[in-house]
Amino acid sequence: MADTLRFALAVRQPFPWPALLGYFESRLIEGFETIDAAGYTRCERALRLQVGYDAADGRLDVVAAGLSRSEAEARVVQLFRPQHDGRVIEAALARSPALAARIAACPGFRPLGCWSAFELCIRTLIGQQVTVAAARTLLKRLIARCGELTPAAVVRADLEQLGMPGKRVAAIRGFAAAVADGDLALDQPWTRLEARLARQPGFGPWTRAYLAIRLGRNDDAFPDTDIGLLRAAGVATPRELRELAEAWRPYRGHAATLLWAVAP
Repeated sequence: MADTLRFALAVRQPFPWPALLGYFESRLIEGFETIDAAGYTRCERALRLQVGYDAADGRLDVVAAGLSRSEAEARVVQLFRPQHDGRVIEAALARSPALAARIAACPGFRPLGCWSAFELCIRTLIGQQVTVAAARTLLKRLIARCGELTPAAVVRADLEQLGMPGKRVAAIRGFAAAVADGDLALDQPWTRLEARLARQPGFGPWTRAYLAIRLGRNDDAFPDTDIGLLRAAGVATPRELRELAEAWRPYRGHAATLLWAVAP
């Protein structure tokens, strides 16, 4: 394996490490990611990244191989957002009875990121209208066919009989092909990217709002048809949820994350 790097990144407090790991744990990509006593680990070919937390010193301890220092640091920041400053956001959202108890229970929780935008998009397409556990199973099958989650690998793979509807398989293949061909750039400004995704099969309003939150591209994105959000907010219809969420602007994406991930 390549030379090993070791370095630390300071975190802004409060930093609810167990809760952040807990959110990732139910969404791990089997074969690539693990969570244990050491923290979070990603292994892929000659690449390895391990992230632990030193609560006494308020820092993330990073061990990396197969990545440069700048690449490893960018991955950690993208995943955990260690310098997230939620004071203004939490003060605003704590005025809402639906969110105040969640903020009190887990101060410092933040919308978490991902390993890569392409990987998150694929996972989100797979997870449409299925449970988190079912999405993990389907993703494991996809990786077994592809070997790795890159646009070229997904385009080349045989995706028949994965256990998904044909339209969803076509959406995954079409998205991977668009990225591989350079027709869809995932690093462009969000307004342009969202408009481009809206023309891509499989990327409806819920999917685009969810991606905006997880990619850190729009703090006010809000998937108001999400069943989990409706239940957590204690309302029956998307219209009721939209009306309730007006008070959460311009931080509705953060509010959605709290409703999804933190028990009151």
